[in-house]
Amino acid sequence: MSATTIRVEFPPRMMSRELAAYYIGKSVRDLDALREQNEITPKGTGRRVLYDKRDLDRHCDNLPERSSSRSQKQ
Repeated sequence: MSATTIRVEFPPRMMSRELAAYYIGKSVRDLDALREQNEITPKGTGRRVLYDKRDLDRHCDNLPERSSSRSQKQ
């Protein structure tokens, strides 16, 4: 009988600053600005700062939609 390996990949619930920025498609500097504006609140104890995936998803879900029409050059 052979052993079967199951691999499940998913983003971690809590993310480092760098991973959180990558996850939402922003730079670390932009993530820091969102933190300063209280749009995203980090969590954790001690010196380690972590961002909750649910908070990052909520931020992205609340972004305004962009217009689908493009201005045409004349």
